[in-house]
Amino acid sequence: MRIQQSLLALALVLIGISLAACNLPASTEAPPLDQSVANTAAAETIIAQLTEVVETLTPAATESTLPEPTQTPVISDITETVLPTTAPTAVQTEPAATATSPPPPTPTLDANDPKAGLGEPAFYDTFNNGDSWPLYTDKHVSFEVEDSHLVMTAFNPDNYNGWILTWPVISDFYLEMTTKTEQCSGKDQYGTIIRAVKTDQGYIGYLYGISCDGHYSLRRWNGQKYVQLVDWTPSEHINAGSNQTNRIGLMANGSLFSMYANSKLIGEFQDDTHGEGRFGVFIGSVNTSDLQVLVDEIAYWDLP
Repeated sequence: MRIQQSLLALALVLIGISLAACNLPASTEAPPLDQSVANTAAAETIIAQLTEVVETLTPAATESTLPEPTQTPVISDITETVLPTTAPTAVQTEPAATATSPPPPTPTLDANDPKAGLGEPAFYDTFNNGDSWPLYTDKHVSFEVEDSHLVMTAFNPDNYNGWILTWPVISDFYLEMTTKTEQCSGKDQYGTIIRAVKTDQGYIGYLYGISCDGHYSLRRWNGQKYVQLVDWTPSEHINAGSNQTNRIGLMANGSLFSMYANSKLIGEFQDDTHGEGRFGVFIGSVNTSDLQVLVDEIAYWDLP
């Protein structure tokens, strides 16, 4: 009986020890993290790493201007010149009358005069009014009629060409305008624009002009830049300087352009980009503030 009691006591002690062991901590590790919290932390770490890589690989932003595409000229001696934005073209879309001025009396012309044999002009304007022209003024240029002159003014010496177009659409013709400069110098320029056609980039066409220092040029405006067909070339037939009168003439016959100054042929060039269009006048200053050129008259004759 004593032995049984001892065995019972021993069993109770062993059971107590076993139960006590069940209540001891199983490990010193921290309880596991909530899974969603762990995923969020991992994602933030990845994003931070990717951001760091991108910042390392990406150079600091710098201001730059992409170069404009270069047009390959068809003729090898043609060059392109990028100039400041050309003035929005003003266009007279409807004629105010069938003729602005009576045709001039037909003088006796030299056989070499480009008007010889052409008869009366199809269009002749002595600027008794400005009805055939869309006169306007902006911050660059001004076109207005005063005292039977078309007064063209370029306010700033910024290489900015501004022009206006009248209403006839013509193809093969001889055009002539009589001009007088006020104070001018260097490559201050003025002349006529022909075969101007409307595009999504505005009116484009050919510009034939002379400069104050006695040079002439022929350019084609393509809506973005000038294609220099004939670069500025000196001519003894241009009256250079301030307060000078010049008759600027241009014959367009198919793809052939014949350039005249004071009834003398000074140059020719061939280009078939445009076959017809409107015509007008332009002015641009390179050296002189408030450059002014007066146009006394302008006319064109249809070619036979």
